[in-house]
Amino acid sequence: MREGLAEARITGFDPERLALLTDELLAANGLVEAFIYWQITRGTPPWESGIQRPRVTKQRLTPTVVGFACAVPAVKTFEDPEVKRVALRPDTRWSRGRLKSISLLGGVLAAFEAEEAGADDAIMTRGELITEGTATNVFLYADGRFLTPSLDSAPMLAGVTRQLLIEENPTIDQRPVRAAELLEADEVMLVGTRTMVASVTHVDGKPIGGGQPGPRSRELLATLRRAIRRDVER
Repeated sequence: MREGLAEARITGFDPERLALLTDELLAANGLVEAFIYWQITRGTPPWESGIQRPRVTKQRLTPTVVGFACAVPAVKTFEDPEVKRVALRPDTRWSRGRLKSISLLGGVLAAFEAEEAGADDAIMTRGELITEGTATNVFLYADGRFLTPSLDSAPMLAGVTRQLLIEENPTIDQRPVRAAELLEADEVMLVGTRTMVASVTHVDGKPIGGGQPGPRSRELLATLRRAIRRDVER
């Protein structure tokens, strides 16, 4: 959040406040296990300024802060990975993919196109390289090790779930990943906050491995559950 606000030149909100605001949000909704979403926008100039839609303004604006929470299953209930079929779609989003933005139309259209192709989700590509899913990061198991596209290989988000897994298992290889490697991999997985770990069994209708969830996706899910436990304990 801090890096995103700085790159977007949004000032006037300290991300350190999110911890307290989140506690208040959970209490207000009577939730313990929850999905929590925060959105910070630049704010609007006062009406009397006469400037309704400035691209750049020297005025100090008050950011608009929006948050919501909804109940989700407890982490301990995720015993088996979800199963998904995906379609490869060109990544038509802007080039600042590392910036978590509310400009999500490119990903939304990729999800629609995947559904129209009979798939559950999309894995996006820039040229021959993999970027990410529509709301997930991509992991593979090939040649006896886990790997995931490196953040500098193509514009993509540094997902929190991705980072937790890498911290828990530093042997995970981070490098550019070609789309062709998906079909050659033993297993392909999608990871994300609400997805946790999903096993990709088919890409563009072609089976990965035996076309069934494999042991490595279950291993990655167990690693994620362990990483979340450690994070909460910290």
